[in-house]
Amino acid sequence: MAAKKSKNLLWKIHQWIGLYVGIVIAALSLTGAVAVFIPEIDAFLERKYEVTEIGDTYTPMNKVISQVQLDNPDFRILGAMPPAKASDPLILDIFFEADAKDSERIQVFINPYTGAILGQKSHTNSLSNYLRQIHVRLMDGWWGRQIVGLAGVGLFILCITGLLIYGQFMKNQLFGAIRQKNLRILMADWHKMVGMAALLFNLMIAGTGAWLGLQPILIKAFDIKAPNTFLRAAKISSPETDINQEYDYWMAIEVAKSQIPQFTPTQVIPSKNGTNTIEIKGDVSHLPFEPHISKVVLDKTSLEVLDVYDIRQQEFSDKFYYMQEGLHFGRFGGIFLKIAYALLAITSGVLSITGFFIYLIRKKKTAEEKDQVKKTIFIYSISTIALIIGLALISVFIGYAYATMLVTPAVYIFLLAFISYQLFRFWKKEKSTKETIHEKA
Repeated sequence: MAAKKSKNLLWKIHQWIGLYVGIVIAALSLTGAVAVFIPEIDAFLERKYEVTEIGDTYTPMNKVISQVQLDNPDFRILGAMPPAKASDPLILDIFFEADAKDSERIQVFINPYTGAILGQKSHTNSLSNYLRQIHVRLMDGWWGRQIVGLAGVGLFILCITGLLIYGQFMKNQLFGAIRQKNLRILMADWHKMVGMAALLFNLMIAGTGAWLGLQPILIKAFDIKAPNTFLRAAKISSPETDINQEYDYWMAIEVAKSQIPQFTPTQVIPSKNGTNTIEIKGDVSHLPFEPHISKVVLDKTSLEVLDVYDIRQQEFSDKFYYMQEGLHFGRFGGIFLKIAYALLAITSGVLSITGFFIYLIRKKKTAEEKDQVKKTIFIYSISTIALIIGLALISVFIGYAYATMLVTPAVYIFLLAFISYQLFRFWKKEKSTKETIHEKA
């Protein structure tokens, strides 16, 4: 009897979370399957900036900045991305500070040998930024990241309850066997098989997604310090002097490479607060860590080494802290691993759709009722895909800020309406139950 009650409780938990978190999980599944290819998408779209005039020496950074300033006055330099190979451009990352809808981050592509500007693009309104923002925070600038984190917790609970519910059942059924008895059983078998086949992957995605989404809250609540945060104690100059201080960009990169074996610099960030430093971030080997984690910090004037952070040499706690994003997006095993990630990512969306189908169709008896369920599922699925594509078009062709101005209030209006509706249903059900008991008494 106790075992039956326990199983019924698991069913209720699995069903309740699946119903109320499933639509978010489905959207994250679809966007995540594409988001793993963000570097490849950028490389494809930026192929027109490939360097054709390859020289023997690099242009000094101060000349590059002067040239960029002619086309982009009143900008702030965020950093510069060095070329990974001879035909790659130097990318200057700059930012225009304005109001919420007009502030913009721009990437300027430069021939590192001649200093010629090859072109520029808006990073803010790019497809890659849209994919990351919709997957990481549902394009919501307030609590979107935390909502995504809670969806990760929901997926984790769904995986565990699904294992406890279906694990015993799957022992008595040949794995991969799909019964054709009726549509509900067909969907139920697919639901079980896909869930079990992708269980470990979805547990990993759920755990890392929950951490990445809830990270701001968890860091504050438990006073967690980011491991890789070197800060020079002394202020060498005023911020204005620091910003205008010239430095040997290309030599700084060579110094950084000499400090960490197999180091590939990906970002060079000059200080702006008077500490007179250059931070050279990068990657080492093909390891499951988030990008740009290893780094070398140099004095901007003398290029003296102030700090070296090689993630391979750090304690387990540091590695675990920086492993979450790398594991979540599969950025460590090449294109075939990413394809595998994309296919497996879709499984959580399949589970959401099949689970919703099973819930809706279980009490339907007539063919007309079952057809209505199929139409409902189809409309929900197509609407979600259309919404994601529509927001992408707005972000790229009109502006990401305008898309978020639509999405952010819409998220909270929907949540308010949905919660109010569910509370009303609960109140109505409780009232009906009490009236029935009163009548019987």
